[in-house]
Amino acid sequence: MSRYRRASLGPGFGYSPGEQPQTEGWLKLNTNESPLPPSTRVADAVRDAAADLRLYPSPTGEPLRSALARHHGVDAEQIFVANGGDQVLDCCYRAFAEPGSAVVHAVPSYSLFPVLSQLFGVRDVGVRLEDDGSLPPSFATEPAPLRFVVNPNSPTGSWIAPANLELQLEGAGGVVVIDEAYCDFAPESCIPLLQRHDGWIVLRTFSKGYALAGLRVGYAVAAGDVVRDLLAVKDSYPVDRCAIAGALAALEDDAHYRLIVNTVITQRTRLTESLRAMGWEVAPSRANFILASPPQPQSAAAIAAALREERIVVRHFTQRDIANRLRISVGDASATERLLAAIQRQAVTAG
Repeated sequence: MSRYRRASLGPGFGYSPGEQPQTEGWLKLNTNESPLPPSTRVADAVRDAAADLRLYPSPTGEPLRSALARHHGVDAEQIFVANGGDQVLDCCYRAFAEPGSAVVHAVPSYSLFPVLSQLFGVRDVGVRLEDDGSLPPSFATEPAPLRFVVNPNSPTGSWIAPANLELQLEGAGGVVVIDEAYCDFAPESCIPLLQRHDGWIVLRTFSKGYALAGLRVGYAVAAGDVVRDLLAVKDSYPVDRCAIAGALAALEDDAHYRLIVNTVITQRTRLTESLRAMGWEVAPSRANFILASPPQPQSAAAIAAALREERIVVRHFTQRDIANRLRISVGDASATERLLAAIQRQAVTAG
């Protein structure tokens, strides 16, 4: 690091994204991307939008904003369109957390939260999830102006039904952000509950179910005055013309969206059942990935390294709660076949 960096950040500061292999032939199952490409309508929409790149885009993400409002049955003033879900999180820190205040999130969960807390000078409060993935009572009672729930959770894949989550958040003060980045693959969303909770924000993304991770489009649904708070702290033009057009085209192709979602759910079941048959412990998942532990005495780190030798990348975390587990993104049928065959070969070698 340079001598100019803020001393409060320290030399180890920063978010570490999953590895991005730069050569062909890799099976990339470490960053929870879609197993299928986006709708064919997206490329045409992006190309058409590129003709007007001399002009600034809509600062509020129109016409995507209004389309999302119709999609979710809310007013356009309740939609905040951003440069990926991460920018929604960033703006929540900007708008609702004073320096020195507490920001609460579950543990284990999205590793960006501590990074943002340090960046914005707030006190990061991690509250450990219960063994079944539910929130402990302290999550709601901890005094804080801002708290985050990732549902389905990453990296565990656990999901709390909206009615149960509402009970677990009873009495929570301040703003509650429910990060539903993976909710495309779960049974229900919390968006209908916003009618009863004017301090809740539901975050969604086009990266997973719509296969647009490369365009960086996320959004939030909340009460109109809360959205105005987010708009007040956003970047001038957070989403470019091509991203707006591509996301709108993807949103309008519901059949392709359903194909992606159904592919993930089918292959998630297949991968889970196959690994369990090999003696793995696989946590129930409602996301587009699984969290799995190999049978003893095999090491998750060793298996990740062996898979990498076969040009297959999965995610191995070093946190205490999940140290001997692998987070594996769900691929298409051929990806699942290749992964399972490699794991089987590794088991034979280990045996």
